[in-house]
Amino acid sequence: MEVEFRRPTESDAKDMVTWKYEGIYSFYNNDKTEAKKEWISNMYKEENTFSMYNEENELIGNCCFEYDDDHNEYLFGVQMRPCLTGKGMGTEVVSNILNFGKEKYKLNEIALLVANFNKRAIRLYEKLGFKIIEEFPAHVNNEDIIFILMRKAW
Repeated sequence: MEVEFRRPTESDAKDMVTWKYEGIYSFYNNDKTEAKKEWISNMYKEENTFSMYNEENELIGNCCFEYDDDHNEYLFGVQMRPCLTGKGMGTEVVSNILNFGKEKYKLNEIALLVANFNKRAIRLYEKLGFKIIEEFPAHVNNEDIIFILMRKAW
């Protein structure tokens, strides 16, 4: 699958703010809190945030790259359109994101945070060479969640 990375538009943001996930993954709903809804609604103003489109010019997700000054490293985040999750596309999509980020930001390594209940994503990241660094509790989206910090070096 070819993934094209574009600056998000207001139209992309209006679409993404409606995305809802099922079951435990509802934690990732873009309207889960007012703060998350506000961020997604204004993501087109963010410098290091990108909309992802497939070969058919369909919006399939978004990703962002954020520099963490405290740890002197880039973290990336990814979100897929809900109807596309669990369909076996993750490895290819995340590989595209990693290649894009490595080239754009001249990365030697990258990190990510993932909720520890998201076993599907953790398996995918491990398959792509990420290693678990640490686990820690956080209060996010009005929930107490254990997060995992994972890192990959090239």
